[in-house]
Amino acid sequence: MNAIRQRLAPAARRQQIIDAASVLYRDRPYDEVSTAELAQAAGVARGLINHYFGDKRELFLEVMRGSILMPESALPDYDGMTLEERARLTMDWILDAATTYGQAWVAASGAANLHGASDVQAIVDEADDRAARLVLDALGLPDTPHLRARLRPLAALTKAICREWLQRGTYTRDESLDLLTDSVLLFVQTPAPPSEGRP
Repeated sequence: MNAIRQRLAPAARRQQIIDAASVLYRDRPYDEVSTAELAQAAGVARGLINHYFGDKRELFLEVMRGSILMPESALPDYDGMTLEERARLTMDWILDAATTYGQAWVAASGAANLHGASDVQAIVDEADDRAARLVLDALGLPDTPHLRARLRPLAALTKAICREWLQRGTYTRDESLDLLTDSVLLFVQTPAPPSEGRP
């Protein structure tokens, strides 16, 4: 018996395709997933991939963007906490997010190195900058160019630690939390250069 294709609003159909592609790209590299497979997984005609995304690469970039941008909401309550307590609670929250978004986020984090294209790198850079801003906000620190620049590399370290924990099992969650908490404190507590803030 043929399945009846459900009529969806364009935004819902687009998201359906992204969700199906996310599952395929979580386990396989970009080059090994065909447009026909993407369409079949989403339960749509192949032409709809091109209609909504232009081509397979644009769909991949949408999956990347959704996989590596950390959420901005539901941060813990930090009232009355020290910087050290805020740092540990923030890194704990990020590890929870990595567990939820987990394999897709960790797998996608290396995609810029795998594909080397500027459009992929731009998405990774956007995600790293957004994560730096989120952490500064959570720590109650000002969003200065210097502090944001110090925290952007922490995103790569966070992804590497999460790979060790989630994929390789070489770290426990507690070890990961300790490493990340110590690292974020080191990054933000180093004094600003003498020129910072001068006219």
